Amino acid sequence: MPSLLCLPLLALAYVTPRHRQDEAWSYRQALANSALKAGLKNYTALRTRWRLSLNPRREADRFTLIDPASPELYKDILADKYIQPETIGATWYPEPLLPQGVSKDKYVVLHFHGGSYVLGDGRTSSCGFIADNFLQNMATSHVLCPQHRLAYRPEGRFPAQLQDAVTAYKYLIDQMQIHPSQIVLSGDSSGGHLALDLLRYIVDFNNVSVLPAPKSSLLWSPWGDVPAARNRNEWRQNKNYKTDYVPPSFPAWGATQFLKGLEITDEVEKYVAPMWHPFNLPAPVLVVTGQKEVLFEDHKRLAGDFKKFAGNGDKVELLSIDNVPHDVLMIGWIMGFRKEVSESTTAAGEFINAN
Repeated sequence: MPSLLCLPLLALAYVTPRHRQDEAWSYRQALANSALKAGLKNYTALRTRWRLSLNPRREADRFTLIDPASPELYKDILADKYIQPETIGATWYPEPLLPQGVSKDKYVVLHFHGGSYVLGDGRTSSCGFIADNFLQNMATSHVLCPQHRLAYRPEGRFPAQLQDAVTAYKYLIDQMQIHPSQIVLSGDSSGGHLALDLLRYIVDFNNVSVLPAPKSSLLWSPWGDVPAARNRNEWRQNKNYKTDYVPPSFPAWGATQFLKGLEITDEVEKYVAPMWHPFNLPAPVLVVTGQKEVLFEDHKRLAGDFKKFAGNGDKVELLSIDNVPHDVLMIGWIMGFRKEVSESTTAAGEFINAN
């Protein structure tokens, strides 16, 4: 695995295409891949804590605070003795939305960021590139990116993030007065896991007048089995390990923190490992994957099993992007895959319009 000290040597080696992770990649893509891998390895080794704040900072009036919804919304899997709903922050793109401010031909994207539940937030540094592509290539008027709790915090294990997802979703419906048919759920990597969990919770909640289904959902390189990530050897042995920038230590640390002290009952497993537990989706789902990522086969299985599950049928589609690693939506600007991000977000917009 590349370390930061190895980067100068790799910078020389990658001049020759056959020494790159993939010969079709550019010099920049090969070097950026190794830099990302080394950076995440160090981030994990140092147990770095991404600092969340409820202050506006540079986002100014685009940043908003969202209080928990009515207590009746947090029941069953969300009713935890130690983990309680909290006020969260969220960032609007391109500007704050006023209540009832969405025209009938537009929709709002509620996007959950990735980062193995231990990194990132909804602010410009984390989600600006993603939001820009949504706004340019899809019929969305606004994007809202919440900063859910991170798992390393004492109150950050599951179901904290799902509580925060419910909080953000109900905020759009109740406070912003957006009809659910004009809300698209979205999430990349661990955020894709969170978006899928929110869909399951909507089904399990079983009261459409209180928690209705969204228009559709976009899962970008979703993390379908969190407990499995604790097995680092399985990650290393994957055929796409060489071309993926995610070191096994990073998702292993995130999974350990996300699950800490949690008894994985049958009910809990449906949420922490949703790829093994298909359900009747309340809204259409597009699964987006990269053919060079470790989770590529997981994504094909997730999409296939959900599609075959009774009642889903045409609700599920898989978009497979050639020659890109994990979560191209997030790292496209770093690795030089802007074209692939533009094309995939355009395809996602077409999927939404068709459903």
